[in-house]
Amino acid sequence: MKTGLLILSLVLPIISFTQNTQISSSIETTGMAGTGSTLPFWLIHNQLGRYSPRSSWQELTEGIVEGTTAFSGNLKLTYGADLSLRFGGNETDAQIIQAYAGLSGKIFSVKLGTFANEEFMSGLSSGNGDLLRSVNYRPYPMIRLSTTGFIPVRHWLQLKAEYDEGILNGQRVVDNPHLHHKSLAFKFLLNKTFRISAGMSHYVFWGGTLPSGEKLPDNLKSYFKYVLGKSGDARFGETEQDNAAGNQLGTYQLTFEKDFEKFDLQFMISHPFEDRSGMELDNFRDNLYTIHFRKKQQGTLFDEWVLEYLYTKNQSGSVNGLPGTGSSMRGRDQYFNNGIYKTGFSYHGYSMGTPLFYPLFRNEEGIDAGFSNNRVVAFHTGARGYLSKQLNWKAMLTWSRNYGTYDYPYSTVRKQLYSLLELSWSAKNLPLSFSSRLAADPGAHVPDEIGLALGLQWKLR
Repeated sequence: MKTGLLILSLVLPIISFTQNTQISSSIETTGMAGTGSTLPFWLIHNQLGRYSPRSSWQELTEGIVEGTTAFSGNLKLTYGADLSLRFGGNETDAQIIQAYAGLSGKIFSVKLGTFANEEFMSGLSSGNGDLLRSVNYRPYPMIRLSTTGFIPVRHWLQLKAEYDEGILNGQRVVDNPHLHHKSLAFKFLLNKTFRISAGMSHYVFWGGTLPSGEKLPDNLKSYFKYVLGKSGDARFGETEQDNAAGNQLGTYQLTFEKDFEKFDLQFMISHPFEDRSGMELDNFRDNLYTIHFRKKQQGTLFDEWVLEYLYTKNQSGSVNGLPGTGSSMRGRDQYFNNGIYKTGFSYHGYSMGTPLFYPLFRNEEGIDAGFSNNRVVAFHTGARGYLSKQLNWKAMLTWSRNYGTYDYPYSTVRKQLYSLLELSWSAKNLPLSFSSRLAADPGAHVPDEIGLALGLQWKLR
């Protein structure tokens, strides 16, 4: 809680000297129960890691405050906190889901604290339309320097860039590693109704302390090797000298957007890479494809729809190396896993990318030690709309075939269905809303489970 209180103590004095301030706050409580040892998939995933992945009943109460203070000259201060208390099984867990402050201008912005990635497509996507950048995990402490969204370069061209540095605390095989992230994207405005965006996102795990107590390189010279994807020097292990320093991964993103008279349509491709073979598209078959349909007029029976196809079986092939090339790093890409940073691309028990790489493996010490399933073929769909002005609905359905990993394949293909139906009702004359979610997971990959969640939200202002 100290981080949240510190950020608010810095922000509140600034607020007191300005009049153009907007603040919203709410209290929410959610109770869930399931028929198995855990809860169904879509009850707990893509929820910012609020819930335990290993408890069949939970109750979560959280207080949320968000604010914006506008100054002259396009300068804007944003701040917020999301603090929760969760009961489940034999656990009681107080969490800082978010606690942040940010300052933005016309072109650049800076943000500090724990804050979530922006949620797209009304939460209907399986992974936010991106194989790596999801809303599936609890935000980690970081500082972000970025452009203020897409900024104009020419009348037909816009640019968006980010540069983050964070640290992953909690129980991990390598303690307190840093996580670097940067991205660059260009948007081409072909005409008033058609746009194409292309970009690249890059993550690097670096530094931290090995189980033996040895500290991994973290000086300035090593830092530039990490963030530039260079090979390690004599201070690094053998694999990092042969390949790139740290645990490197990223995505290429391609988006097509078309505006029609009554609806907007998007088509997105998210392509992963873990090393040079992926960057050079040896694994071109592996992608997340997303189609997103959204009506311009909202409040109808059918407002929005998402359809996705995920394929990650290839991973640059089953052979670790190409004959005659002398390379040993061209196959078995092992998405989200790493030989040094064994906890992988996860945080507090949840995948930081697509939740469909599931489940995580736990070692003898009970610490998450990588993904036991990252070769997946899946179809996913989600939709939402309104049954009346006060009653809205949301539904999600995912069918997947799970193959394990190249090193530890499943003996048979595990077929799985994840499903969710949600109804939300808002009171007409009170700032009060109720929600109910029913989920079921028939299949062979996870135990057959049925679960129910009931929620209540009171908007304070």
